[in-house]
Amino acid sequence: AMNSGVDSALWGWAVYSLQHHLYDNATFLSERLVAEASSEASKLLLATCYFQSGAPARAELVLHGCTAAQNRYLLALCSMQLGKLSEAQRALGVAGSDPDGTAQVVNGAAGLYLMGRICIKQTQRQRAVKYLTRSVLLNPFLWSAYEALSQLGAPLPEGVEKPPMIDSLCAAGVTCGVPMTGGLQGAPTAVPTAGGQSAA
Repeated sequence: AMNSGVDSALWGWAVYSLQHHLYDNATFLSERLVAEASSEASKLLLATCYFQSGAPARAELVLHGCTAAQNRYLLALCSMQLGKLSEAQRALGVAGSDPDGTAQVVNGAAGLYLMGRICIKQTQRQRAVKYLTRSVLLNPFLWSAYEALSQLGAPLPEGVEKPPMIDSLCAAGVTCGVPMTGGLQGAPTAVPTAGGQSAA
């Protein structure tokens, strides 16, 4: 946990750097933060820096042993990029073969979609279709899952249609209960500005 103003400053400026694509700076600050205050949140921040910098192997090392859903999801992404499909599957929470595609997967629709992609790489079409179908049922705006289902030649699940244009929904004031902003788990509600003061 962050116990000092220094830790909070490291966190805030690392997030700021990451948001502005200053990956080297974000990585340097995040490494200091993990050294000072190692936690699931600080490890996620550092692993995100590594991943965004094109170093999934380094991110994977940081995330090993983490239990938080977001950490395990990023670990699965890293493992898949590295060709470690079994490890990626386990990180998402799927221990066995799960031929029916009913296993509980971390990180909601995104996790289900990632599991579908893993199944595609394993040439397990039927299983992939089941996970991708679950992902669009959970998040009807996950267009990548629709695309993957189409490429597999699979029909949409009964009662599900491709979402209409986003602009039409925005004009109607529909948000589906999803917040329009978000960030890393554990991130401060205010991000430091260039002058060192926090901006809401």
